[in-house]
Order: sequence, then structure tokens, then C-alpha cells
Amino acid sequence: MKNKIIRYKYSYATINVKFKKGLNMIYLKEYEDVLAKLGNDYFIGELQYVPDITSWAQEQNLELSEPHNLMKLVVNSEDSLTMVLQENFKEEILDDVIKGLSVRWSLKDNVTNIDDKFNSIKKRLVFSFLKEYARALNKTDGDELNEDMWVVDEMEFLGFFNE
Repeated sequence: MKNKIIRYKYSYATINVKFKKGLNMIYLKEYEDVLAKLGNDYFIGELQYVPDITSWAQEQNLELSEPHNLMKLVVNSEDSLTMVLQENFKEEILDDVIKGLSVRWSLKDNVTNIDDKFNSIKKRLVFSFLKEYARALNKTDGDELNEDMWVVDEMEFLGFFNE
């Protein structure tokens, strides 16, 4: 299955500006290749980029599972999935996702340093992508730690922690 990548309303020019850690903007266009490959690997037929996922969800009458969600998997039919992604956002939002993972993970393993394990924006984006996939398709019993463990296992299988 080949991904169909579309832009919603308008797209931004990619500009890299350095600020203090956590205040950098992340532009998903820079990670489009890895996101498209994940989409293919997990049978997600379409990646849709929107300027603001919260506004998009309100327009679609859909709920985001968490306020810092940057992605929403939409099940169009039994064999049609669309991952809706916010085009750009502050790095601190992604940092908050990993902080939450770190707190949950400490219940299972208080030795592993999650910040070291998820030491790149790419790994943090992949985690967010697969977490939304697990959540939306009920890959676990709905328990967040079980979702996290499933995502980490998938990332290990795909080789993201060997980079």
C-alpha cells in the first residue's frame, strides 16, 4: 500500500531557528520520509497534515485523547486508515510526551533513562506515531503503560534504538 500525503489548507516553509532547548519548532515535513514509511509499515493509507490538530478535531467532532496529542488516527473503514498530523509545533510538546512516558515507565523499570533512550526528535516522533496507532486500534487493553511497552517493542523490532 502506498501512502497518499496531502497538505491541508496551506503549508509552511521550513525554517530552522535555534532557541533554548524545548522552544525549537519542529516541522514534520523534515520527517516526512520516516512518517511515510511508518504509514506503509502499519497499513495507514493516508497522512494528512493540518496546521492545528485541535481545531481540526473540533471541526470533525472528534476528541483527542490527550491535550498534547500531535497526531490522530482516523479509522475511515475496516481497511482505510488516515493519520492526521499537526504540521509544526514546539519541541517542548514532544518533550512533555516523553516526560509522561518516563513517569509511567518508572513503574516498570526505574533503571532505564528514557531521555537517553529517546534521544532524538525522530525517535520521539516515532513513539508518538505508534502510541496513537496503539491507542486508536486498541492494541492493548487501554492501559497506558501497556501501550508504551507495545510501542517500545515495535520500535526495537524496527531498529530505531540501534541508530
